[in-house]
Amino acid sequence: MYLADSNQIRKADQIQIEEWKYPGILLMEQAGKLAAQEIILRYPDESFFLVLAGPGNNGGDGLVIARYLHLAGKQVEILYSSDPSGYKGDAAINFEVIQRFPIRQEIFGKDSDEYLREVQIPRPVLIDALLGTGINAGIRGSVAEIIQFFAETDLRVIAIDLPSGLDAGTGAVFNKVLSAELTLTFQLPKICHYITPASGFCGEVVVLDIGIWPGIITSLWIQRVLMDEDFLQTHYRNRKMDGHKGTFGHVLIVGGSRNMAGAVALAAMGCVNSGAGLCSVFTPDSCRQTVLSLMPEVMCIGVGEFGSQRMMERDADRFREVVAGKSAVVIGPGMGQDIETQAFLAAVLPMIEVPLILDADALNILATRTDLWNYLPEKTILTPHPGEMQRLTKRGDVNEKRLEVAEELAARRRVITVLKGAGTIVADAGGATFVNKTGNPGMATGGSGDVLSGVIGSLCAQGYSAEIAAALAVYLHGKAGDRAAEKFGMEGVTARRLAAAFSFL
Repeated sequence: MYLADSNQIRKADQIQIEEWKYPGILLMEQAGKLAAQEIILRYPDESFFLVLAGPGNNGGDGLVIARYLHLAGKQVEILYSSDPSGYKGDAAINFEVIQRFPIRQEIFGKDSDEYLREVQIPRPVLIDALLGTGINAGIRGSVAEIIQFFAETDLRVIAIDLPSGLDAGTGAVFNKVLSAELTLTFQLPKICHYITPASGFCGEVVVLDIGIWPGIITSLWIQRVLMDEDFLQTHYRNRKMDGHKGTFGHVLIVGGSRNMAGAVALAAMGCVNSGAGLCSVFTPDSCRQTVLSLMPEVMCIGVGEFGSQRMMERDADRFREVVAGKSAVVIGPGMGQDIETQAFLAAVLPMIEVPLILDADALNILATRTDLWNYLPEKTILTPHPGEMQRLTKRGDVNEKRLEVAEELAARRRVITVLKGAGTIVADAGGATFVNKTGNPGMATGGSGDVLSGVIGSLCAQGYSAEIAAALAVYLHGKAGDRAAEKFGMEGVTARRLAAAFSFL
């Protein structure tokens, strides 16, 4: 499913109305009617709704919703953020229509204190129809005051299109926001619905089809995609009935160091449990027995002298032998960052000609050894968490501008960026971006990212393109986390349970 920004959805409206001569008033009517029906369905026991109507078309949608809720027998009141005589176009028409109904209407102003106190007593459900998708800067004036007032109450909130105060196209948050338990959006989900920090204010997101023609959406060439079950079914390939272990690729996982053998073993678990035909682990000798005890399915090459606790530059010759014939390479889990290990990474990167996934310590080395960027194969996949991303980009706003940061790094360095976290982002150097909707806070546990790197390597080895391998791995990794949380509770999710829950179904 596409993820739209405010400009794209505005353009879709414009094409349908101006080029295809479809009356805009019908789009507003359909939006309001479907939203009201959804509200009635989901809130059958609520009898009182307060519509917060802003000055533009989002306010007009709110007026249509108010009308249909009234017709359904609900008590409805409307609080305008400004004088509604300023409405234009379709919103103005709906303002005229609403005057025919016995619905109480108030205009926010200096004398609104008494009304605001009174209206809270019967505990209405708030319908936030203040701003919609049209803002990209901080909010001022009466809208800001209304948001500030109701944000300090505990009233339930339904957002129309998006909670007022969010940037639809970036996931940024402006000023105070009315945190919604339900967001009803139209035609396409918006970027802010699934990108943090904005997504944390949206609650459950429901997309309502208001009748913008599919051809118009296709013509916009939207390159951001929300990964869902349709995405999985579109890209997943059934295994060949006559396949064998050589058919499904051979992954080489490189990592481990003193006290960190588990990380590379967990990456191997993710690799094997997601369908790679073969998996080899290249690790210091001291880690070898730990890896084999945890993962007897893998081949483990212990390098260095007996009991060696880190990889060193001299291990590069052995790596050259081992990497031959491999289908994908994962480097980084538990590898360490000392000078000897940095020298090893610098020596082996030029040897790699297959899909490469860099994770964990490999990313931290890359952040300090900027000369290594020149040795990355085309479409190298980087899998940073926010802290690693901050070190890679030298930006302090990673958490506030996740989408922008991920896409900028992918384009500038010509890599595939997997920015982990709630709503993991996969950004391709070619401009395509995939945003994940699976997963849960229980996955915030040690080793979860190691499992993911192994899954990405597995899918690359099985022949998926690098960007689709990364995107599918992220989606399935989150789905496995949801299965594990369902079985063990979020607090009971561990990396091993996560890997064990992996399935394409």
